Amino acid sequence: MILSKNKSINLSFCRSIHFNRSSLLIPSFNQEVTKLKSDAKKQLKDNETSSVSHAILENNGFISDSGSGLTTHLPLGKRVLNKLINLIRSEMNKIQGQEIEMPSLSDLNLWTLTGRNELMGSELFRLKDRKDKELCLCPTHEEIVTNLVSKYSKSISSECIGDQKSLRLYQITRKYRDESRPKHGLLRSREFLMKDMYTFHTSEESVEQTYNDVCKAYETIFDRLNLEYKKATASCGSMGGKLSHEYHVQASVGEDKIFTCKNCSKSISIDLISEENQKNLKQNELCSVINCSNELNLNEKNSSKVIKYEKCIEIGHTFVLGDRYTKFFKVNLEKSSNVVMGCYGIGVSRLMQACVESNNINNIYPNWPIDIAPFQIAVIPAKIGSKEEEKSQILVKYLTDMFDGSVFKDDVLVDDRNWMTIGSRLIDCKLIGVPISVVLGKCIHDEQVEIVINSESLKEVLGKDKLNCHTRETAIVLKQLINDYSYMKKDKKLFNYFKNN
Repeated sequence: MILSKNKSINLSFCRSIHFNRSSLLIPSFNQEVTKLKSDAKKQLKDNETSSVSHAILENNGFISDSGSGLTTHLPLGKRVLNKLINLIRSEMNKIQGQEIEMPSLSDLNLWTLTGRNELMGSELFRLKDRKDKELCLCPTHEEIVTNLVSKYSKSISSECIGDQKSLRLYQITRKYRDESRPKHGLLRSREFLMKDMYTFHTSEESVEQTYNDVCKAYETIFDRLNLEYKKATASCGSMGGKLSHEYHVQASVGEDKIFTCKNCSKSISIDLISEENQKNLKQNELCSVINCSNELNLNEKNSSKVIKYEKCIEIGHTFVLGDRYTKFFKVNLEKSSNVVMGCYGIGVSRLMQACVESNNINNIYPNWPIDIAPFQIAVIPAKIGSKEEEKSQILVKYLTDMFDGSVFKDDVLVDDRNWMTIGSRLIDCKLIGVPISVVLGKCIHDEQVEIVINSESLKEVLGKDKLNCHTRETAIVLKQLINDYSYMKKDKKLFNYFKNN
């Protein structure tokens, strides 16, 4: 805020909100790094501890390793993470989720009460404060949230919990787990970001309805991220409860394993299959566990034809917990003492890397879903000393002012490194996964701009017979392209886009 005599001027309404590429903390790309990335596929085949997504995120300036199992999100990575958080938050709010934030530090007595202090073993970070009180860093928050609801249970209205209604509390916070072998960057780390929802019910109908609501919300999230995922029946593990499903994306570096029946397409986690049956699992045994209605009588020799074994990355987990925690914390409502729970998690930071592991270009470029790309539009002005330089600079200001309004808000990147060629800057845009570039090259003399779809290296000139690059129509065309981008990319129709508009 600047004061001038008796007037104050809020400069936030006066300035352009775009980002200049030269000002962002993005490590420089070099030939050695590029060579490493081009060999990533071979390395992955030779050594399954390699992760293409980890290499892309670190080499392309999204994250930086800060120690064993510890990661710093650089500006690009933080933008992607924030967009992913907002996407998840919007879907949780749509199903009446109420966002809270609980502490990462917990009284260890709560975990001792439920038996999970011993059950978690060495994975739980334990510490003492200066008064010698025992604490732990939370890998999850069932104890804290159940204690919270217990504290207010007598004052909770039946409008909150009762009959068909459920209380749905969620948070998106840091979690901690003392992994014995952290690896693959965000896929297996000791500190990670998670969305966890905890629901409270007094009837089985409410439990079932909420479980279905959250599962549908999860599927919407994963669909928006263009992920090919599978929902697998899973073990309840240390969480406890009586029903559990995991969401997975296939990946050779994944540490989770599932079996899928090719006949009914249902999947099951390897944790539910005994070790002696894992190598020779029969299809009818699998179907009996997952309630497949198309059970076949196949002998052991034919099992491999209908049972598919996959290594996967777990991106979501859902549980029906019953009274596993409420029985310890005495959640007694005025109308009911039978309060049961559900809990639902998405590993947010892991999901970010899973998007790259399952969808990238040539093991070099991230192919971000449009909803979480670090920037939606990059503007590339002419090179310094060129005939187009002066007009290009004028047009940069005009276009960014237009884009920064209600059209793209703060999602515009201007690659102002005009000492570099346009071609080099286009490659850099592809390396960080910006979907669309607006190039202000030679065509601006004819009142035209060049639109480049970076992931496909497609180029199209807009101007003259279609529209004048000095009008708001340019922003409208680009916004429509962004809106249509996901489904056109999925259906492989990007080549025909400009022909049909």
